[in-house]
Amino acid sequence: MRVTEGMMNYNYLSDLNKVMERRANAQSLLSGDGKALRKPSDDPVKVVRSLRFNISLELNEQYTQNVKDAQSWMRNTDGYMQQLSTILIHIRTKVIDASDISNSPTSMQAIGVEVDNMINEIVRNIGNAKIGDRYLFAGQMDKTEPFSREGDVITYHGDNEKISMPIAPGLANPNLDSVNLTGMDLFGLDQESGGLKILNDLIEIKNRIMSGTPADMAWLSDVGLNKLEDAHNHVLRGHTYLGARMTVYEMSETMLIESNAIIWEDRSHNEDANIAKAMLEFSTADTVYNASLLMGSKVLPQSLVNFL
Repeated sequence: MRVTEGMMNYNYLSDLNKVMERRANAQSLLSGDGKALRKPSDDPVKVVRSLRFNISLELNEQYTQNVKDAQSWMRNTDGYMQQLSTILIHIRTKVIDASDISNSPTSMQAIGVEVDNMINEIVRNIGNAKIGDRYLFAGQMDKTEPFSREGDVITYHGDNEKISMPIAPGLANPNLDSVNLTGMDLFGLDQESGGLKILNDLIEIKNRIMSGTPADMAWLSDVGLNKLEDAHNHVLRGHTYLGARMTVYEMSETMLIESNAIIWEDRSHNEDANIAKAMLEFSTADTVYNASLLMGSKVLPQSLVNFL
C-alpha cells in the first residue's frame, strides 16, 4: 500500500491527539480532587461499587445517629429513675418517723404534707419529665403529658407501647430496639385497681399518715414499709433493664464506628486516584507529547517560507 503524505499527516495528528488526551487525563487527576472516578464511563464497575459504598455509609450514619439519640434518651431516663429512688428513700424515712406513737396530730399532718409534696414532685418532675419536646414516660404518645393529679387521683394518659430506634437493617423490633420505659414500666400496674401501683401505694401511705390513728401507725410500720420496699425493688429492676439496654447500644456504637471507618477506607480505595501512578503517567505522556511535537516539525508539510 502506498503511503501518501496526507496519510502520514492524518496518522500523526491522530496519535498526537491520543497523547494529548492521555496527558490531559493524568494532569486532571493530579490537579483535581484526587478522585479517579469523575464520570460513570471512567470505570462502570467501580462506579456501581462506589454507589453501594455510599448507600452503606448513609445507612451506617443513620444507625449511628439512632444510637446517639437512644443513649441520650436512656441517660435521661436513668437520671430521673435515680431521682425517684432517692425520693422513695426519703418517703421511707418519713414513714418511719410517722410510726412513732409519740407523734402529735400536728406532727403527723406535717409529715403527711411533706410526703404529699414528694408525691407531687414524682408526678410533675419525674412522671412528666421531657427530653426536648417529648415526654420520657408516655410510651409512644410522647407528645402528650402522661400524668395528671386531681386530689388523690393520679391518671396516666400515655400508653404502654415501646419507642424503637433501630440500629441494624430490618424491621423495627420493640423487644430489641426499645429505648424507653412507659409509665406502667416506671410505676408498675396495680392489678386490683388497674392504676399505677407505686403511685396508688404512696397516696395510701400519705392518707394513713394524715389519719394518724394507732391502727394506721401500725399499718405504716408494717405494710407501709413493705410497700415502699417493693416500690424501691421495682425501680431497681427497671434500672437493671435500662442498664442492659444501654450496654447493648454502647457495644453497637463501637461496632458502627468501626464499620464506618472500614466503609470509608474501602470507598477511598475504590475511588481515589493512585497519585504516584498518575505522576508517572503524566511524566511519560508529557515526554511523548514533546517528542511528538518535535517529530511533527519534520512530518508536517513545510511552507514556502521554509525554503526562502
